[in-house]
Amino acid sequence: MRELLAPLPESIATAPGWWVALSGGADSVALLYALVAYRGEAPEPPIRAIHVNHGLHADAPQWAKSCEQHCQALSVPLQVSDCQVDPAGRGLEANARSERYRIFEAALGRDEVLFTAHHADDLVETILLRLFRGAGPKGLAGIPRQRPCAAGVIYRPLLDVSAASLRQALDAAGVEYVIDPSNLESDQDRNYVRHKLLPLVAERWPGYRETIQRAATLQAMAHQRLSALPLRRTHTELGEPALLIDAALDPQTLAAQLHQWLSETTVTMPDRSRLLELARQALTADRDRQPELVWADRCLRVWNGLIVDITSLASVAPFPKVVTVGEQQQGEWGRLDWEASHHSVGLVGGEVMTTITTDDLTVMTLPNRPEKPVKKWLQEMRIPPWWRRHLPVLMNKSGPAWLLPVGPLGGGCAPDEVSSVQRFRPIWTPPARF
Repeated sequence: MRELLAPLPESIATAPGWWVALSGGADSVALLYALVAYRGEAPEPPIRAIHVNHGLHADAPQWAKSCEQHCQALSVPLQVSDCQVDPAGRGLEANARSERYRIFEAALGRDEVLFTAHHADDLVETILLRLFRGAGPKGLAGIPRQRPCAAGVIYRPLLDVSAASLRQALDAAGVEYVIDPSNLESDQDRNYVRHKLLPLVAERWPGYRETIQRAATLQAMAHQRLSALPLRRTHTELGEPALLIDAALDPQTLAAQLHQWLSETTVTMPDRSRLLELARQALTADRDRQPELVWADRCLRVWNGLIVDITSLASVAPFPKVVTVGEQQQGEWGRLDWEASHHSVGLVGGEVMTTITTDDLTVMTLPNRPEKPVKKWLQEMRIPPWWRRHLPVLMNKSGPAWLLPVGPLGGGCAPDEVSSVQRFRPIWTPPARF
């Protein structure tokens, strides 16, 4: 079995512990025996196996028993973990995978390695399925050989080995393994590719595995180049995350950057065609236009040289109707702090203020500035259009006193001639900045 494994990287070979994801099927059993042979008689690193029972098949107890028998024969400790899989949401298969990896993450110690038995045929099937779904360079790069997993890493040493080679090695060694009958059916997409499509491909192009692997390597290189382009992250004045639009980029590259940016914060991605169209509009639309992309519960909008994620605005709660100067408050609407003012301009400590919004005003006066329509002032202040009707205004008996988060307003925040009066400046942190 040792011949199945190429030399392991030093960081993997010298890890403090090895785990093997063991299903009892041919692939993972071959991996277990190969790793035990690779380590030889050395006591380090310790090898343990982990089997996840999803409880989805009547033969699941027999699969766990088969894993126990293999581990006993090899003197490898085995952890068997049961889980419940909810078929709702993303579907049974996706939820089972999530539960499985949740268990893996909990088991891995710092810098330990989890070996999984993904092989060359898995890689080809994954790439073809992603191709049929219209994936880009990241998806068409296939299955990464190594990736972080909780405190450790996942390593896949068999990506260059075919499934047939694994079975041949087991048969030659007289090692038995279980067969999941669901893998023989062709109703699932992956099984259809495996049992119907790839045999036809092999008749015409027998070297397809190596060819597709080379293509995946090129796609991985393209993805690395795209990822190397700096994402120009920023925020609006009100805290929404945003991406600066680089006018030198072409729409395809900007769309790829958008995909990379969104992948940091969302699971459900929009279609690439819609991302590409938003990127095209972002680069070509007039500055007074605000192209928008809405999907699932997310919303992006182009404004003032930015692509802004305004999703959080939909859930912003109303500002409190009454606030007391100097008293910190926090809620779904954000947080209100107070900073002592060392100048005469500020709000009097302890004063009770009522609040309205800019939508309640038609004109506004700033200190030492002429009266103007509220809309005009907010445009000059570069307040995003979607906020211009919702900004809190603190009121006292003299009128509008402070526009959050901008600053004092004329009339309601006149300097106090009594210097001993403690004054404060309000600092509003919108919920998007939490």
